[in-house]
Amino acid sequence: MAVPISLFCDIRIASDRATFLTAFVRRGLIAEWGVSWILPRLVGPARALDLLLSSRTVGAAEALEMGLVNRVVPHEKLMEEVRAYAVDMATHCSPRSMQIIKREVYQHLEQTHEKAEGEAVRLTLESFQTADFAEGVSAILQKRPPSFPRLGARSGGSG
Repeated sequence: MAVPISLFCDIRIASDRATFLTAFVRRGLIAEWGVSWILPRLVGPARALDLLLSSRTVGAAEALEMGLVNRVVPHEKLMEEVRAYAVDMATHCSPRSMQIIKREVYQHLEQTHEKAEGEAVRLTLESFQTADFAEGVSAILQKRPPSFPRLGARSGGSG
């Protein structure tokens, strides 16, 4: 993990040539930049400790297997794949829904199942009243890509 900030990215797509390491202990340092908080949440405590205490290098395939990255693609297609993924989300996904889902995922990590489920029900009911929901249904019925409003141009429902 040459750049600890990459661990805080929601989606991590790596080249098949990528390698990752935590060099902290080999430099006499501790796990800096919040790595000790995020890494166990991504790969579990045992794997996080393996990476942090050994400072061993991990290849792309192992990083994928342990959940450190979401996807591994051929090196020469990395930017093409990343752009295609981003364009697909920008074209077909509601920015409002993505914003709320991201907040739900991170907040619900620290909540009980009952509290998280209750909030999800409330947010779902609110979603039924939004322009994004109406547009999503219309797009499906009309067999066309949706045209969701931008985050700054919202109307209907709370987020």
